[in-house]
Amino acid sequence: MAGIYCDHRLDQLRSRACLKYEHTHCAMGGFSFSRMRYGADVSVDVDTLGDFYLIQVPLSGTDRMCVNGHSFCSDSRYASVNAPMSGLGMNWSADCLKFAVRIERKLLEGHAAALSARPDDGPLVFMPSVDLRLAAPRSWVATAQHVLNELQRNPQLATQPLVRTQFEQLLMTTLLSWMPGSFGEAVQTERRVVLPRHVKVAEEFMRANPEQVMTIETLASVVGVSGRTLFDGFRKFLGVSPMRYLRDLRMECARRDLLDASRPRSVTTIATHWGFYQLGRFACDYRRRFDEHPHETMAKGR
Repeated sequence: MAGIYCDHRLDQLRSRACLKYEHTHCAMGGFSFSRMRYGADVSVDVDTLGDFYLIQVPLSGTDRMCVNGHSFCSDSRYASVNAPMSGLGMNWSADCLKFAVRIERKLLEGHAAALSARPDDGPLVFMPSVDLRLAAPRSWVATAQHVLNELQRNPQLATQPLVRTQFEQLLMTTLLSWMPGSFGEAVQTERRVVLPRHVKVAEEFMRANPEQVMTIETLASVVGVSGRTLFDGFRKFLGVSPMRYLRDLRMECARRDLLDASRPRSVTTIATHWGFYQLGRFACDYRRRFDEHPHETMAKGR
């Protein structure tokens, strides 16, 4: 472990348990991939991570982590992204099996600078905990695991520059785009700046008047374009239709009211106020979007 990653302190938490350490490792250019387990409850303390990014995904079991003073639990639902030179403490359960990807800092930050065409953007910042129930991060993990599987089947792939470069480019571009962090936020900000005027005006109008009855014809009239032009603009630049954008906006408004103790203490009242009359569907869509039931959100506002 120290040879592949960095110096650390390893302590076994149950003295009578048997340590059954296993580690599969493949290197490829500026990347390395691991599947590893200790087979016992252990703590791993790292004073300072090396000059690389480390993505860790428990495939089974749990790891109670502390990253620069921030504590959270990592399991099959939540991966972790550890930044270069960060402090890291881990508590692996005996059944914890991890998939890990190490990416050299210079390689990833150089790729980010090339994508943004702004080499002075500063260091990359990722959220330390990543929700793998979201499609994009889950797809990245699946892609990285696929690369490891291919390297295990054919180790010669890592020695072929064209193949290695394609793997690296794919993993770095999707990591930057799909994992929540500073690069993705910057891209979204830049994207909003270059929105066509008719899309931007329609978006601002909806945000200013979420309670107003609207149709695609209403919006087209407000911004002075055809309904088809408006629809195509939203699809191209925001990835959703105008009416879906409005529905998502009203869902956010409903959540705000559920959290507001001064609002009516009824999920039905709040949902119908924002135009959600099929309460079963509202509850399902709400849970899918916010990972909790509407009544659980309301309980937080008490």
